[in-house]
Amino acid sequence: MRLGLFFLILISVLCAVPSVAQEQYNHPFNHTQYTEFEGYLHTKGSEFHSGLRPFRVKQLNEACPFDSIRWVNYHKSKFSHTLVGRKLFRVSLLRVDSAKYQFYVDPVFNLEIGWDAVSKERLTVNTKGINFRGSIGKTVSFSTSFWENQATYLPYMNAWIDKYQVVPGEGRIKDFQFDNALYRLLGVKVKGYDFSIASGHVSYSPVKAVNFQIGHDKFFIGEGYRSMLLSDAGYNYPYLKVSTRLWKFQYDFIFTQLQDTRLSSTFESGFKKKWASFHYLSINIGKRLQVGLFEGVIFKGDSVGNAGFNWNYFNPITFSRSIQYAYDGSGNNALAGINMKFVAFERSAFYGQLAIDELNFSKLSEKGYIDQRLGWQLGFKIYDPFGLKNLFMRLEYNGARPYTYAHESSLQSYTHYNQPLAHPLGANFHEFVGELNYRWRDLRFSYRISFANVGRDSVGINYGNDIYIPDTDALYGPGSSGNSIGQGVKTSLTYQNLEIAYVVNRASNLNILFGLRHRLSKSELATEENTYLYFGIRTMLRNLYHDF
Repeated sequence: MRLGLFFLILISVLCAVPSVAQEQYNHPFNHTQYTEFEGYLHTKGSEFHSGLRPFRVKQLNEACPFDSIRWVNYHKSKFSHTLVGRKLFRVSLLRVDSAKYQFYVDPVFNLEIGWDAVSKERLTVNTKGINFRGSIGKTVSFSTSFWENQATYLPYMNAWIDKYQVVPGEGRIKDFQFDNALYRLLGVKVKGYDFSIASGHVSYSPVKAVNFQIGHDKFFIGEGYRSMLLSDAGYNYPYLKVSTRLWKFQYDFIFTQLQDTRLSSTFESGFKKKWASFHYLSINIGKRLQVGLFEGVIFKGDSVGNAGFNWNYFNPITFSRSIQYAYDGSGNNALAGINMKFVAFERSAFYGQLAIDELNFSKLSEKGYIDQRLGWQLGFKIYDPFGLKNLFMRLEYNGARPYTYAHESSLQSYTHYNQPLAHPLGANFHEFVGELNYRWRDLRFSYRISFANVGRDSVGINYGNDIYIPDTDALYGPGSSGNSIGQGVKTSLTYQNLEIAYVVNRASNLNILFGLRHRLSKSELATEENTYLYFGIRTMLRNLYHDF
């Protein structure tokens, strides 16, 4: 009897058919995948608040034919209708899908091998893990993922990882021995890194207008490829998020604890910590304009880096903390900003951001004053231009003045886990980004190019690029003038990535891909160039930013 019940449950899990669920969990944020449905959100009269990502699945289903896009199936062969064919091409590996609850389990992996034409080295990425998500009733959903990684990288990445002891956006490194039979067979001889990352959240919506989340992940604010306010380029952090929507307004409050892995620590105490809160108020004005008001506050710990808890962290009023800290000398670091989008044409948007770290109105006439610390963004993106369905185009400009996001201590800088919370280049730069994506059935073509001029720091000299360095050590000193974007070791950076991918399974977003990356960095001190060819099989569930 028990054996028969086991097989009955197993058959139900393997053969269940998709149904429309009240999925309150977040849809993983990936730039390429989001272009497949984002065009529906940038139309005249759309009430969808698109400034804070990732989006909840339920919200997407209410605003666009998201389920139709997610479950589209181009596989019509007899094999695709068999049990193995369905698991390979159409549905999650394991699932239970009923009217009251849904559970989905999918493997997570990125198996990649490549060759650098400059260094002549073979490189690999070996990522494996699991994603488990589901819903209980109409109000509760959850999602959790875990990745374990072993990887080798290009020389510029190795230098960055060795300096900061983390892989960008993924985790702290551990020692790993690559001298084994597999890597000898593949011809891999360069050093490698072992690291892991976990993410997850529980989402609860007691009523339609309110959502509570608790989890360990990261967020992105903006409409661009980059964000000057809050980006997903860094490492995950624990968070509590409250979201409310009323009429033309949506308000999101995120409370989190960040870590500074540079400062000394003990096994018992862990890394030095700092509390942070983020407020984002989005307003729809008319049928074409959406304006978002942002505030991020990094709260100061004590002299030894212990971040004591304070109930004032939960103050829900946007900008009140920034105004207070501008006058009370508390030492907390407040960042205010504006995020905007304007729908000029159907399925397109002009967008922009302004990040204000410091702004001294009495010194506006003083050229290059250090405390005019601003970051900005201007961009345009369009979906299905010229009547070409499934084509996406973007052009974007980003910039930040020297010392923006920095503070008197790394415990107050706008950083987490040895990485910036906003743009991965830090500060003191200009950057242009171009992007082109096209999808034909299950084939995806993507091309991205970026040009940046950066003023890098020199040994012992703080020109304003590395935002972990205290601003009290600025080139001309605190309260100085004469600072300009690009001061320091002038560096031009060009990064290109061309990728062709075949989507095997849209439920798990399993891809087979081939790509070409080219990076050229020129400075007064050195020239670095890499041309990297790669082949891989992966599930596309997150953004990885190696273009810095």
